[in-house]
Amino acid sequence: MLQEFKNFIKNILFWCGVMAGLSLLFFLPLFAGRSPSVLVFEALKRDFLPPGVELVVTNPLTAFLAQVTVSLALAFIFSFPFMLWRAMRYLSPALFDKEKRAVAWVLIPSSALFFAGCAFAYLFIIPSTFALLYPFAASLGAIPFFQVGEFVQLIFAILLATGVLFLLPVGMALLSFLGLIEPGFWRRNWRYSLMLFLIFSAIITPDGTGITMIMLSVPLITLYGIGMFSAVRIEGRDIKK
Repeated sequence: MLQEFKNFIKNILFWCGVMAGLSLLFFLPLFAGRSPSVLVFEALKRDFLPPGVELVVTNPLTAFLAQVTVSLALAFIFSFPFMLWRAMRYLSPALFDKEKRAVAWVLIPSSALFFAGCAFAYLFIIPSTFALLYPFAASLGAIPFFQVGEFVQLIFAILLATGVLFLLPVGMALLSFLGLIEPGFWRRNWRYSLMLFLIFSAIITPDGTGITMIMLSVPLITLYGIGMFSAVRIEGRDIKK
């Protein structure tokens, strides 16, 4: 069992390493002599850097490490369905037939929700965060700069965290289907869940005004409701073959 777990981790790391390496080092005329990680960085700068804010490099390694961060984040995002599938294969020998069907059933919804969460963060959460925070620098008379590494890390931290949070309804339904948590648990504890959503949203969105926190909390509450409904619907049912 331990050896199988080691092989599972090695496969995941190998796949992510290959994807990151291609993103960092792959050059083609199609990309005008630039790697995909550089093109993605330029897109991030174009979409999120507020007017009048300059990106700065504080040491010789900063630009390179920023590209590595972009490459690793891209590898994780685009490898997510594969990693999920590998995790299911690793767990399948320990599951009953009913549980195997349940785990296989969540592959597509999980992937779709993860990408939807990343898209939501990219289109709404991250732009709002940058737009709302930088006017405070102008009000203080400070010169707005952004360190390249921090710029990339903040964007992908919000992106990945939001993608994972969007997996909430699948996790709720799966736990109830496997009999680990009864569906009534979600109904009884929705108030505590609401408070947790607000706390998590405040942690992963650095906007001190609370606007982006609310923007993230609303879809999470909606997803919780979907998960609660799904858990009730599948109570006592088997997934059809």
